[in-house]
Amino acid sequence: MHCQQRASNSSAAAEFPWIQIPPSRSSAVPSQFNVTSPVQVTQSFHFQPSPSAHPRTPLRLSLPTVNEHEPSHDNSGTTPSTANGAVAAANNAISFYHPMNCRSSDEPQSQQEAHALLLKGFSPNYRGDPDLLRNQSAAISAEGNCSLFLVGLAPDLTTHELLSGIRGVGRVYATHINPPVPERGHVYSAAKLVFFERQGAEFFYDLYSTTGYATPRNPHLRARVTWNRVRSAEIDKEGRRSRVLLVSGPPAIVSRAFLGAYLDTKMVYQLDEVVHHGASDDGGRVLLEFRFGSFRCQAEAARMALMREFREAGVVCEYGCDPCDAVQGP
Repeated sequence: MHCQQRASNSSAAAEFPWIQIPPSRSSAVPSQFNVTSPVQVTQSFHFQPSPSAHPRTPLRLSLPTVNEHEPSHDNSGTTPSTANGAVAAANNAISFYHPMNCRSSDEPQSQQEAHALLLKGFSPNYRGDPDLLRNQSAAISAEGNCSLFLVGLAPDLTTHELLSGIRGVGRVYATHINPPVPERGHVYSAAKLVFFERQGAEFFYDLYSTTGYATPRNPHLRARVTWNRVRSAEIDKEGRRSRVLLVSGPPAIVSRAFLGAYLDTKMVYQLDEVVHHGASDDGGRVLLEFRFGSFRCQAEAARMALMREFREAGVVCEYGCDPCDAVQGP
């Protein structure tokens, strides 16, 4: 998918028509998420916990303590009292649904587990599920591989820095950063970069295989770019899925603080950036753009969870344009 990049402005409703509550769901917005009452609530709504699901961590959401006499606002326009009310409601009601399973970054690992990962072709630092088919090396030719490996990146590399220098190339399917391991002689970071399509992977390789890839923050570091030996096949060719989610809904739910705390209970993920696209004319809905580090097990998992647990509260969640993708003119 080649996306026309769109500038953020205060009139998000005009730019994103679906920011308005769909008629079929307008009566389902619960009163606890409707502090300013921009929408008439005609029926109550209750989340139904799934008895068979188990949280990765105890599902207790919280926000930083603020001075009640000095109310502040985050970029979404949500007051602390509004957000805290939504958090309290969520703590009492939302279900224990988990869309994906992955290993925690602080999970202890034995030598036997490290050896098992190496035998499967994975680094001992790998935190995904090595038994999941799409995490394993695909049975494809080298010409169909969409996965690249970058060596020599900044020691304190972040997901945002890694992706910030990739524009007009292609949709990014997954990223993974290997931090330095000085005791093994690895003083710089390395990263895996997987594209949805071979065309994007080839374009990136052609751009940087000779000169090396440098991020905007560290232009003096030129990372070596090679094809990853763990191959990845094309996914969703010429499709619309991406690592970017456009999330619209009541401001008490759709805020970076609330959704960040909520997603922390569901999965391990990395964020590239969160962009605020403004609010509807009546202030009853806001639009946030969540740019995850990966589509795989991150954006797709977040969308599954949000649509399952907040759909009836008026939350709409769709895939957006990846800024790493090629831009199509008007």
